[in-house]
Amino acid sequence: MELAKKFISEIDEKLEPKSEIDKELEKIKSSFNEEYKNWSPGKQSGSSSKHGNLSTDSSPTRNSSKKGRPKANRVETSSELPDHLIHGFINEKLFLKNFLLKQKESEEFKTRAIVGKYGVGKTTLCQDVFNDEDVKQVYFPRIWVSMYSKETKDPKINVVKRILRLLGVEDKMFEHIKTEAEEEKSIKYEAGEGGEETVKEKEELARLLYALHLHLIGKKYLIVLDDVWEDNEWDQRLDDEKQQEKSHLSCGFPKGFGGRVIMTSRDERLAKKIVGKEENLQRLFPRSDAESLWKIYIDAVPTKGDDAAATNAGDAAATNAGDAAATNAGDAAATNAGDAAATNAGDAVAPKVNPRYPGRYKQELMDKSCGIPLAARMLAKIEPVKVDEIGNIDRKQSF
Repeated sequence: MELAKKFISEIDEKLEPKSEIDKELEKIKSSFNEEYKNWSPGKQSGSSSKHGNLSTDSSPTRNSSKKGRPKANRVETSSELPDHLIHGFINEKLFLKNFLLKQKESEEFKTRAIVGKYGVGKTTLCQDVFNDEDVKQVYFPRIWVSMYSKETKDPKINVVKRILRLLGVEDKMFEHIKTEAEEEKSIKYEAGEGGEETVKEKEELARLLYALHLHLIGKKYLIVLDDVWEDNEWDQRLDDEKQQEKSHLSCGFPKGFGGRVIMTSRDERLAKKIVGKEENLQRLFPRSDAESLWKIYIDAVPTKGDDAAATNAGDAAATNAGDAAATNAGDAAATNAGDAAATNAGDAVAPKVNPRYPGRYKQELMDKSCGIPLAARMLAKIEPVKVDEIGNIDRKQSF
């Protein structure tokens, strides 16, 4: 079979001479292979090491247990700031910024895990810090990776590819790496070294991590891995500088240039596997401050129309009323009439949130939401506290 493939390949080469682009690609491939061999000397063993529990080897039993696990409440996130005001997080933000900026001249590689319940604000906190101007001035490149993916096969490989794409690597390089891994798999399988798929995955992952290493070396990078679950199989310590296995995740992150990796997770046990020391954990707890939770709630109360409608209605009313008044009574009257019309039009669209006994409702909000910001926002959408025309609370729409 191999002889037949070789024979067909030789015929194809004679019939279709390579273009200049193909020749250039061949040079890139050979150069990549040469450097990879120098970086990864010796023979990589397919057997488990003393770090066997952190290995990329995935047994059928392990995969089958994860396959049926639902990705409840998981969504794809981005580095963009949320479309609402961020309340609270003052101390938490200072603590995380301190981790990034206190020793900004340090060349030590560091990791930090933000852990907490669903909806407590882990992603929002990281978005706030990720877009902070002080952080932008120190770190480049800054990469945000949403760990949620509909892809279930080879999760480690998929995540590394996504990071590389954000760094400008094209799919042609991934195809070349996959081909090389396939060839290495065949060679080792024929030699009886490890399972066929295991070898292929290890070889492909090792080459991808090497490519990531090359793109980050010498740079003060910041990478955020948002919402890490066991399903992602990112369960290896990233600051392991003594790791010899080139398919280990730590090999993709160059040490000694001041790089930082921040991860968020609901699973504290998993987070400890990745960041190691207890001091590298930052726990987020539900809010104990009823005032900030109340502000989150108020901002989330839906309007009777969207914001654009409210703005347009107010502007149009202000302009029309102002123009008419200007004609009849001068500029002063125009200004007053315009402001009043704008206010009335805005109030007609957006409901008031002003309960007669705010202390009681703030405490009730705290009790119902358990101090979780996301729960407060959801309550604002389904059970808003409003005030009717005569100032009495509409209890049908209250808590």
